[in-house]
Amino acid sequence: MNIFHGKILSLDKNNNIYNYLVEDKGRIIYLGDDLPVEYSKNDSLVELGSRALLPSFGDGHMHFSNWALIAVSYFDVREASDIQEIQEIIQKQITRNRKSKAIIAFGVSKHSVKEKRLIVREELDEVCPDIPLIIICYDGHSAVCNTKMVEKFPDKIKNLRGFQEDKGHLFNEAYYAGTDYAASLVPPLDLVKSIVKSFDLLAEKGIGLIHATEGIGFPKDLDITMVSLIAKARARKNQFQTRLFFQTMETEKVVKRKLPRIGGCFATAIDGCFGACDAALHEPYSNDQDNSGIFFQKEEDVFEFVRKANRAGLQIEMHAIGDAAVSRAVKAIEKALLDYPREDHRHTIIHACLILPDDLKKIAKLGIGITMQPGFLISPLEPVEYLNEILGPRVKESSPLQSILNAGIHLSGGSDAPVTHPDPIEGIYGACNHPYDPDQSISITDALKMFTYEVAWTSFDEKERGSLEKGKIADMVILNQDPLKLEPEELRSLKVENLFLNGKEYETGIGLMGMLWNIFTGREEKI
Repeated sequence: MNIFHGKILSLDKNNNIYNYLVEDKGRIIYLGDDLPVEYSKNDSLVELGSRALLPSFGDGHMHFSNWALIAVSYFDVREASDIQEIQEIIQKQITRNRKSKAIIAFGVSKHSVKEKRLIVREELDEVCPDIPLIIICYDGHSAVCNTKMVEKFPDKIKNLRGFQEDKGHLFNEAYYAGTDYAASLVPPLDLVKSIVKSFDLLAEKGIGLIHATEGIGFPKDLDITMVSLIAKARARKNQFQTRLFFQTMETEKVVKRKLPRIGGCFATAIDGCFGACDAALHEPYSNDQDNSGIFFQKEEDVFEFVRKANRAGLQIEMHAIGDAAVSRAVKAIEKALLDYPREDHRHTIIHACLILPDDLKKIAKLGIGITMQPGFLISPLEPVEYLNEILGPRVKESSPLQSILNAGIHLSGGSDAPVTHPDPIEGIYGACNHPYDPDQSISITDALKMFTYEVAWTSFDEKERGSLEKGKIADMVILNQDPLKLEPEELRSLKVENLFLNGKEYETGIGLMGMLWNIFTGREEKI
């Protein structure tokens, strides 16, 4: 039994705040302003003082295995201030990865380097001539390759839209096919080690529940298998929760694996992104009147995918950034629910950066959720100046957080990692400090709920997790201070001090062998 005394933010339906919380055997058994006499003699009292206790955080959309590989096995260049510094980072990392069949890195952006352009393949060849190298751009929708990687690509990739051989740049369909191919070169052991170690990195940020979007080119969908097995073992060991979304339009593959969720990005992305100017818009980009973005699938194919997945009882998530893509996603779900009505489907649109007012009403009426990534809003890799250039006045309509809440829509938060770091405090800060339109900033309480209750709601976990309520699982985090006492611009001063899952302090350092033991010996866990 553990007793916590101090500022306890329940983040329940009424946003109750309590003085005491009592946990026993992994469940919350009491919340209140006074401690009942039957608990008063217990020695396990945690005095919070100026700190605060609240539900553990969730990440409602991340490319888990992709991020894990970058964070653990490969590297990130997003902090580089110029192209020379990118080259220096690569040189330093080459020594560590010299025996690799291929190297995958992340984070190049033309906005954050002084040259204001993407690095090109000749510049990559200068520091990495012998090992195939691909660096995924910050937006997760374009990439840069060295000559060795370009030479390995089969002709079918080189013939796709968006392949720029001279620069080594990949956009549009060539990007998806190119990254799928690069993923196929990753040694399985690198994938396994990265997944195992990365749970501890998430726990450091107070995260105890993730929605992992997987399925990008690994042979026989190895990433799906490994994330599923390792996540179940992790849940048995220390109760870390993973909910898996399979990025495929092949409903049969998901049903065969008995997974309850389908979709995400890549194979189920309706459009691109603002970084590559291929997000699908109803009106052309302000800086290019001949470009309204692109759709990656035919409309009838999207409709058929959603119809089949909905009939199969699956929860569906689809990537849609531009307003035209959001319209297509809404229409597909609307038609699917007319074909086969479901009362509590929790289908979700990921990103939804631009939304027409009529679509906002439909989303609310149809019970569709939205998962946004407010870390995008404050990223120096895609600054406001750039969005002003490509969107013009529409930039004020982008990521309309408060309008979504006003419409009564369930709004959850995620990182889209590796696009932004999986750090809920950064996401909460972004949601409360909207740079495009201050009126779209939301309250601190609502931002906290985006990364707690709403993540749990999105994956049907809200009866057990996401808020501190009697009878629920004691998944909790202690922050160094009370977030409700801070001004929005001070939220970055929040720090995670402790993470409790199932009432126990999170246990780090579970090695590969211990994880394999848990995979093959424990009970079946929900995923």
